[in-house]
Amino acid sequence: MFNVKFSLGQNIVETAKKSGAPRWSTRNIQGFISYDLVGMPSDIPLVYQRPDYEVTAMPVYSFTMYADKERNNDLAVESTNLLFAADALTSHLSAKTFVEGLISQFQRGKWKRHVDELCPAVSGRSSFLNEAGQAHRSWSCPLDPEYRLSPDDWIMLMYMEKSYEWLGDGVLATLNIGYSDDIRGITYSIQLKFEDFAGRKRRDEMNRLRDLAEGDANGWKSTENEAKGIAERKRQIKVLEENALKRGDRVISR
Repeated sequence: MFNVKFSLGQNIVETAKKSGAPRWSTRNIQGFISYDLVGMPSDIPLVYQRPDYEVTAMPVYSFTMYADKERNNDLAVESTNLLFAADALTSHLSAKTFVEGLISQFQRGKWKRHVDELCPAVSGRSSFLNEAGQAHRSWSCPLDPEYRLSPDDWIMLMYMEKSYEWLGDGVLATLNIGYSDDIRGITYSIQLKFEDFAGRKRRDEMNRLRDLAEGDANGWKSTENEAKGIAERKRQIKVLEENALKRGDRVISR
């Protein structure tokens, strides 16, 4: 058995050559380049290679690496996306156990939990409770990876898709989990992304400024409304962090 190795920050062509994968599908859309592996055998692990931050993932259905020619960075891999094989996760218990195994790898390495500035920096169950102390599906902030969800909380939360986030050596890792439950049964979608954090922030800021300028030009008062929204969110965060301390959870450093 062989594995497929990858990392960020090196030329995408060279990364593909050194990965161990025999064949890649490639696309180049106006300088935005992707390398894909689709329909991978379930017994082939993918290994994110970085000293003290290594993560091994399987079974993987598809894997994609991205580079952007316009960045003038020697076509360095800026982000990757792994989609896990859904047919291996046929129940809530199997999906929960699988995700907890992935989380344990991040916890063993030097990864640190990432909390966005517009999310409460709280631990435990407080990471998905609202101002009234209620758990709710629409919660958008990442969960606390150190807190093990109860089976009932897992089923309730993951129906709307939830995430965990870590930072490690300039890389943002995001684990997204969600499921559907219909006549076909329970179907999980689990993805793991690795992104250059500085590049991600640059793109987000460029998109934000573009959207604000467009909204202001159309008379939507986008900049003014954003400022009001941020002020309200900071008020909510203050309350959520105070409530977390009251119930015995922690406020962590960002």
